Amino acid sequence: MLTEVRPRPRATGPGRLAVLLPAVLVLWGFVAVYLLQLSIDSAAEGQMREKLVAELMYFPSGKFLRQAAIEFQEAAADFVWLRAIQYYGYHLMTDQRYEWLGHVFGILTTLDPRFIGAYHFGAYTLAWDAKRPQEAVQMLIEGMKRNPTDWRLPFDAGFISYMLLEDYEQAGTFFLMASKLPSVPQIAARWAVWSIGKAGDFETARQMWLDIYNGTDNRKLKELALRQLAKLTFDRRMAELQKQVDRFRQDKGRLPTSLDELVAEGLIKEIPREPFGGRFYLDKDGSVRSTTPVNRRG
Repeated sequence: MLTEVRPRPRATGPGRLAVLLPAVLVLWGFVAVYLLQLSIDSAAEGQMREKLVAELMYFPSGKFLRQAAIEFQEAAADFVWLRAIQYYGYHLMTDQRYEWLGHVFGILTTLDPRFIGAYHFGAYTLAWDAKRPQEAVQMLIEGMKRNPTDWRLPFDAGFISYMLLEDYEQAGTFFLMASKLPSVPQIAARWAVWSIGKAGDFETARQMWLDIYNGTDNRKLKELALRQLAKLTFDRRMAELQKQVDRFRQDKGRLPTSLDELVAEGLIKEIPREPFGGRFYLDKDGSVRSTTPVNRRG
């Protein structure tokens, strides 16, 4: 008995090739970047920065990758996260220039809008290392729109507004916003009060950085907190020395010959330790300075 052979019904939706093609293209894009990475690793040190920058220039936008990666968006975000950490680490140890940092974290947070760690780390490195606090706050605001119940985003925006923008009213608003969200620690409400009552206070800033240090498991963020704590100590000690130099000049009608003369006159007990490994000294114009270069102070 013959069995009638009927042609298999054609699918009415897009074929498998059409569905898989974008994912294949993204996969091959990652392979190309990986091969480029191998060449970077084998290149001379002087060429590495140029290749890293060239690679980031050709990284597609986050919106394009999100559409192309389809269900592989989280994997793509993980890949970009590794590249972001490598880019940051390289420039932290070399020229401390982070021109493409915002671009990379913009791709990352577009690929995975709920990747809170990317907003958190990206905002701090943009604000302090790349010295672009406004851009960092804007990135966090975009994160708040996508994650309206996560307290960490307004909290970080408040911290950057307080420390770098010195916009204490804005900082208080962000901290208050964070304090009303689920699972928020008590420090958010405390910081909201501090922003108004103790704006710019050394001990408040110090306690804030200690809270950041104790509240994160991110090693790089801990290192940033330690650098900023050292910077606060540096600024305070230099300001106190300058105060005593000015006092000496007012009392004696001349500048001290050196900081040692402040000790001899009983104005200070000793010349304080410079937290970055250099030493404080008195310049000819009466300004207290440090032997540590400015770009190495936190």
